[in-house]
Amino acid sequence: MKNFGLQRSLMTLGLLAFLAGCGGSGNSSSSGNNAALSADQSASEQFLLAPNASYALSWDLPVSGAPVNGFNYLIEAHASMAASPLTAGTQKLNETSYTSIANSLGVPATGTPVRYLVNGAILVGSSLSNVSYQGTGVRFDDIASDGVTVVDSVLRSNYSVVPLTGAVTAAPTEFTQFFSVLYYNASLLNASSTWSAGAAYEKFTGTQIGDLYTVVDFAGATTGNAPTPVASGTTIAAMIAAGGIFSTTDAVTYTLSNGTVSTINGVTTYLASNVRANLTTPAYRTFYELNGNVYEGNLIKSGTVEGGNAYLVATPGTTGYTVNFSQNYQIRLNAAAVASLHAAVTF
Repeated sequence: MKNFGLQRSLMTLGLLAFLAGCGGSGNSSSSGNNAALSADQSASEQFLLAPNASYALSWDLPVSGAPVNGFNYLIEAHASMAASPLTAGTQKLNETSYTSIANSLGVPATGTPVRYLVNGAILVGSSLSNVSYQGTGVRFDDIASDGVTVVDSVLRSNYSVVPLTGAVTAAPTEFTQFFSVLYYNASLLNASSTWSAGAAYEKFTGTQIGDLYTVVDFAGATTGNAPTPVASGTTIAAMIAAGGIFSTTDAVTYTLSNGTVSTINGVTTYLASNVRANLTTPAYRTFYELNGNVYEGNLIKSGTVEGGNAYLVATPGTTGYTVNFSQNYQIRLNAAAVASLHAAVTF
């Protein structure tokens, strides 16, 4: 199973990426705006305020058997901010590159970037993010590769900080489900390993701010602001009139019976009526007309709660499993928890 991305997660069995539409954060925080940290902001700073850091894991691990170097991986990247937004205003999020926390597995090649549709233009995402305080929550604004444009905004709330003690394999259910196959495949963790002193995780809810749109490659994998189109030299109307637009990812033909066509932010856009299947974050299939091409994409609507990771559930009496897509929370680790997992993995 695959898991990519430090900030966001949109699940099939792996982690897909997110979507955008905001032109700016419209938010600032300074010492004059708030009298004190809220409970959520205080919990966030336990992990995010330097010298501490918030650690996110990504993985591609087998459901059974041992991982294979060059194909599987278990990696982490962490982020911190230099000062509190309460007193110092909006903070740049300082993120590291991924490193392996498996003894025998390397770091995979860089994946396809997220492409956002903002004001009629396709923008490429970056690792740049800003953190500010909005109300009692913690706001994260992701920045495009131009270093200026906000392409994705999320408000984090409902924080809890949970200590980890005892056996690594006996972690709380919400934790084991979030890390899914790492706990489902019993051969991946040493049963005698324990959490080191101070190990903990933070759990929170991420809520989408604004409607967010992305553009994806219809086939292959590109890295710039010109993803592979569904078709060139045509229109959405012409494709629908010819029988519809088939999405190979969804295995669905989209027509006016299961979606609508309208102009959104100056772009002729097809929007599916129903959410896509097998996702933890509700998202809608979209198609766009741009520069004589029809592109495929997604929409996550404002106010949507981010899904976590799909997790595996063993089928009683068999060696099979089902996949549960109901998870709707996020988890990040502190340094002691990551070190404990590194020591516990058997690969």
